[in-house]
Amino acid sequence: MSTPAGNSDTKMTVSRALAKMIRAYGAEYVFTLTGAPQNPHIDLQNHEGVKVVLGRSERSILAMADAYARLTGKPTFGLVQFGPGATYLPASIIDAFWASSPLISISGSTTTNTRHRYEYQELEQTSMFPAITKWAGDLPEPERIADVVRTVVRATVSGVPGPTYLGIPANWFGKPLATAPDIYAEPAFMKTPACRVAPLAPDVERAIALLSSAEKPVMIAGGGVILSGAWAELTALAEALNIPVVTTMAGKGSIAETHPLSVGACGRYSRKVANDTLGAADFVLAVGTKLSSMGTNVFQYPRKGTKIAHFDLDPNSLGRTYREELSAVGDAREALVMLREAAIAAKVNGSRWAAWTKQVQGSVAAWLVDLERESREPMYEGRLNPYHIMRLIDQHVGPDDLVVADTGYMAAWASTVLQQKKAGRNTLRAAGSLGWAFPAAFGAKLAVGPKRRVFALNGDGGAGYHFTELETALRMKTPVIHIVLNNCSLAFEYHVQKYVHEEMCPEASEFLDVQFADVARAFGAFGERVTTPEQFIPALRRAEESGKAAIVEVAISRELPPPVTRYEAAGLRKV
Repeated sequence: MSTPAGNSDTKMTVSRALAKMIRAYGAEYVFTLTGAPQNPHIDLQNHEGVKVVLGRSERSILAMADAYARLTGKPTFGLVQFGPGATYLPASIIDAFWASSPLISISGSTTTNTRHRYEYQELEQTSMFPAITKWAGDLPEPERIADVVRTVVRATVSGVPGPTYLGIPANWFGKPLATAPDIYAEPAFMKTPACRVAPLAPDVERAIALLSSAEKPVMIAGGGVILSGAWAELTALAEALNIPVVTTMAGKGSIAETHPLSVGACGRYSRKVANDTLGAADFVLAVGTKLSSMGTNVFQYPRKGTKIAHFDLDPNSLGRTYREELSAVGDAREALVMLREAAIAAKVNGSRWAAWTKQVQGSVAAWLVDLERESREPMYEGRLNPYHIMRLIDQHVGPDDLVVADTGYMAAWASTVLQQKKAGRNTLRAAGSLGWAFPAAFGAKLAVGPKRRVFALNGDGGAGYHFTELETALRMKTPVIHIVLNNCSLAFEYHVQKYVHEEMCPEASEFLDVQFADVARAFGAFGERVTTPEQFIPALRRAEESGKAAIVEVAISRELPPPVTRYEAAGLRKV
């Protein structure tokens, strides 16, 4: 069954048909750094009511689109010009690829009448994309525009979501179509997750049988739980089984971190208590996770030999990093519902490991005490203690607020120290691209709307990538509060030099003390620099009251890293 979203028009152009198809899939925004051709922007904005969001670079505007796509689950379109515009797309798409985001990138390609004749800015573009997309190709002929767009959307939202790429010869956009395109969207593919796949019932029953014989079971919840919108089902299963839950960074939000069964994030950027809990477990129920090197701290947690039952939608992840007692393909929500039903039917209630769960809860309580101790002193060597600032942020951010964090240390702070007080997608982080969070936060604000506050967590290194997008935010009226932790360095590299190589190279890690708040005010945004603990919360309040995009810059010490496992041997990992 299909949903009509247009009518026949033998004089319709490729551009007009593309605009109608994008609108048919429910698009409210299309993200672009404009260039030739202009036809799609005119058709989308003026004829289909899809608002064009103009950014300052391809990488930044696609980061906005990526964040919007992750939060809404809708296929989200970004348009750039051919040649140089397309060459920026791999850097724009890669974070969406790592994060399984339904982002669709469309670019023009060299005109067909001058191709292979040394056209200005000519490139063979499409070969750049297969390694970082689920589907990449060119429009084969103008009349195929509608069915090819449906193919692209189907690829981007089905199964494990992921980005796609479509190239269209630049001279085809204004070309009248010889036959009317069939304009419609497929209801099953309007957003993620599309076409949920349930695991086999015997696999579910075997997983419960394995669990029933465990003494110290733990559940690992990964990003698949978030992609599936299955946090309620995850929490219900944990409560039915009385089982401790650790999450990967991508799985943060699978259970509220204030819940008594929540242990926190595991892996390389982690709470030590989460890794210790996994290390002591004799059985792991892994749902919606790849059990990746990052999420297991290079396969140390769980320990080798731990019994594992693994449910994931991607069959390629099963058994790839650990020997597994059970490997089962299935959507996270479907798997969690079936596991709970099977546990109830088998009368598994967690009484067998009640003492273990209580022990883990005691360890979490002790970890929180340690965290409070590290956060107590507001200053460290003349600058603010980042642990203290994180504590203030944690107290200020509410259950419905959204935190967008950059990669590296910002991801570590957000994943480990900030307590997500409500299950769901309330934390969004860069999957690996430094600087992503700064523009992404503005796309996130478009997705969540005016009723939810958006706070972004950036370092001074990451903020430097896309600072010009403040102008975009002011133009689009997206009042995000950016907290820039300024330690005048790429602190990750600073610590690697100091504690891993034991030899410093300041030229490769240290910056000038740029006054980001002053730069923000020059753009017309709100900007305030914080150098004492008493200034911080009032600055956040003034930023919010301004109603503008805002920079609250915090002068922190570079000497205190967040909870990352790399520095355990150096004694820097306190919590």
